[in-house]
Amino acid sequence: MLERLPFWGQVVLMLALAVGCVGIAYYLWPNLKQKGEEIATIKTELEDMNAKILEGQAIERQLAQFEQEVANLQRKLGDIQQILPTDTETGDLLRWIKNMSDQSNLELKTFAPGSLKPVDFYKEFPIEMDVVGRYHDLGIFLDRVSKYSRIINVDNLRMGSNQGGGDKTIRASFTATTFVYDDKAAAGEAQQ
Repeated sequence: MLERLPFWGQVVLMLALAVGCVGIAYYLWPNLKQKGEEIATIKTELEDMNAKILEGQAIERQLAQFEQEVANLQRKLGDIQQILPTDTETGDLLRWIKNMSDQSNLELKTFAPGSLKPVDFYKEFPIEMDVVGRYHDLGIFLDRVSKYSRIINVDNLRMGSNQGGGDKTIRASFTATTFVYDDKAAAGEAQQ
């Protein structure tokens, strides 16, 4: 039947069929353009998710390294907390000072903790101390204090003679300052 039509008739008939197919397609699927846009959006989301999956897989391959790094940092934190604890630990400090003064043949007369003084990410914890003994024994005591695992600064050292103390010839007063880590202040500094 197509062969009987002239060439221009065949072209018109083909165009009519094409327009008819497009019309039927729009009638049957009126939101075809929206579906195409949705498909493009879903493809973009899929590409993003695939990129995130690849990133996660790369991180997963490094997990053992990250765990080792965390373990090292926790060990370092433990070491640092011995030097700069998060609590004053006054009782432990008093026992240690008393033990060191006894070993150094000094008599601990006064151990008066002061109030905490905030400084940056730590607090100073001053302790007024008064000891009686011999000059050489005081030197031994101060040497032992300098080797303590926790930081202790000794300042305002005042020495005088001890009247009526027998072989304990000097009386020394000083401020022993130790330090306490202030995690709240450090967290505030880190956020700034």
